[in-house]
Amino acid sequence: MESIYPAVFRLQHSAGSNGYAVLDGDRAALVDPGLPVGGDAVLKELRGARLLDRVTDVLVTHADIDHLGAAAALQEATGATVWLGRADAEIVEGKREPSTRFRRLLAHRKAPRVTGPLELLDGGEEPFPRLRAVATPGHTPGHMAFTFEEVVFAGDAVRGTKDGLRLMPGLLTSDPREAEQSLTVIAGLGARWLCPGHGRIRELRGA
Repeated sequence: MESIYPAVFRLQHSAGSNGYAVLDGDRAALVDPGLPVGGDAVLKELRGARLLDRVTDVLVTHADIDHLGAAAALQEATGATVWLGRADAEIVEGKREPSTRFRRLLAHRKAPRVTGPLELLDGGEEPFPRLRAVATPGHTPGHMAFTFEEVVFAGDAVRGTKDGLRLMPGLLTSDPREAEQSLTVIAGLGARWLCPGHGRIRELRGA
């Protein structure tokens, strides 16, 4: 694992999206463990780092398979609680239809079902010590960012570029208006480090 901030690490073997680990004492949380195909590699990486037995929580920014996909395998191996935005959980469970034609097509590629503890997020919760959920809908209806001290785990709500924060491509956006509002929310958090779902980790402001 790559250390990127005190108690925050980037997984080296998650597939499809960037995955992260956050430590607190004898506990660990994972953020966005990635595609199902990468689940075994993540488990091996955590064993090698002697963290697997410490994982108590898996935080998922949104329900796209490249972020949620490995959560079921991690939960089965650790007994961890999975945390997911309520509106995205409703889509996964078939209670809510994706809002665009392209996203309805994406929904046919389903992540392995989480059968253990699943906690739903609306924003404002602290699912892990010092880790706060921030509602950032737009990319998906139930998208969540997570803040930890000076770090924001932004999922696909924004992407960092050398010119600042940008939205993901419009084709992947459920609601452009909400996405713009969420970009403003993330920019206003005052975080120093942006840990995105895809691409490089970026420093948002000076020390």
